[in-house]
Amino acid sequence: MTIEKYTKNDIKNFKGDKTDWKRVEKLSEKDIQQAASSDKDAPLISDYDANKFKSRRAMRHKLDL
Repeated sequence: MTIEKYTKNDIKNFKGDKTDWKRVEKLSEKDIQQAASSDKDAPLISDYDANKFKSRRAMRHKLDL
């Protein structure tokens, strides 16, 4: 995967994304799960790791933000 850099002018003139939303809406949960599990750049986290996450609100409260 290549990293593309954009200038402020590029972003200002952005004409929208190229996502095929009709195709996305037709995806089943099985298709989504299969695509996610095969993505080597974004490995799925285990239930154990997911349970260690703290809510953002709780963290902000502890930090007095």
